[in-house]
Amino acid sequence: MEHKGILSSAFNMSLGFIPVIISILLCEFITQDTAIYIGTGIGSVGIYLSLKQKGILIPNFILYIATGMLALLSLAALIPGDYVPAGALPITLEVSILIPMLILYMHKKRFISHFLKQIGSCNKRLYAQGAEAAIVSARIALIFGALHFIIISIVVVSQDPLSKMSGFILYKILPPTVFILSIVFNQIAIHFFNHLMSHTEYVPIVNTKGDVIGKTPAIEAINYKNAYINPVIRIAVSTHGMLFLCDRPSTAILDKNKVDIPMECYLRYGESLTAGATRLMNNALPQVNDIKPEFNIAYHFENKVTNRLIYLFIVDLDNDSVLCTPRFKNSKLWSFKQIEENLGKGFFSSCFEDEYEHLKNVICIREKYKES
Repeated sequence: MEHKGILSSAFNMSLGFIPVIISILLCEFITQDTAIYIGTGIGSVGIYLSLKQKGILIPNFILYIATGMLALLSLAALIPGDYVPAGALPITLEVSILIPMLILYMHKKRFISHFLKQIGSCNKRLYAQGAEAAIVSARIALIFGALHFIIISIVVVSQDPLSKMSGFILYKILPPTVFILSIVFNQIAIHFFNHLMSHTEYVPIVNTKGDVIGKTPAIEAINYKNAYINPVIRIAVSTHGMLFLCDRPSTAILDKNKVDIPMECYLRYGESLTAGATRLMNNALPQVNDIKPEFNIAYHFENKVTNRLIYLFIVDLDNDSVLCTPRFKNSKLWSFKQIEENLGKGFFSSCFEDEYEHLKNVICIREKYKES
């Protein structure tokens, strides 16, 4: 399967600085007020188009902040008087944007946790990722902004009076350069991150119908718990009219150490159900080559720990000796009577208790036809 970068350019939140850059460049050719109005208009159009685009919305918080600051300056332009001295718009815009960037960065944890709590589960991950990307962009912009003001301090102290060329570079050239470099370095960081993640295993993000709506690294599927739905394959094993069960691993995020069916894994991104079930079967029982798991049901399972669309498979084995492997911890064959005596007592995994009646019916029907 070919892996694409997990982050697209849509996560380069520094692109939200473009209206500010345009306003700074335009003020050299038209009046400062008009340049601000145009920048505000471009930012507003950008927000409108992003909200109207099809597919999942990746909010550009930097664009929202930059457009908001330009809008405030546009309102200030309606007040009589010189709210921005002639020729000082570039440095004024830089300071006006970097101040909210500093506030955003200082409250980054609260900012991210806010969206994790407030946004619906379908969009929670993307809003949280958008917030994280905005924090990264703010940090990059603050670094270049700090360098700019250090350079200003050094030049102002060393040159008294300040030369015309130095003033032009410090107050005309460097302000837009700060934002342009933020965009460039943010894109370089995204490219480098995608390169590092090029061999990472991905799992799909799906809706309750099983339609793929995105993807995420497998490790992230664990970290985000029930923020979005991931498909999971489970394979039950029956033999001689009984179910083969074992203890779940102590490292499992759900129902650790409880008794469950023996095989479970995430479906990989771009992988078919058949291929995923075959992969799981081959990893668990490499010595069994001629038996293919049969798909039975799919159901949505969600609690405080996980959010899954489970695809349940069953495999029937005549030779139970292949199940004698150290891979399955505390494993044994269970009769239906033994299972029913322990149901509802917190002994079995939550998923198995939901699946039991279906598994029992399927196995009983199979055994009935075997006898006939």
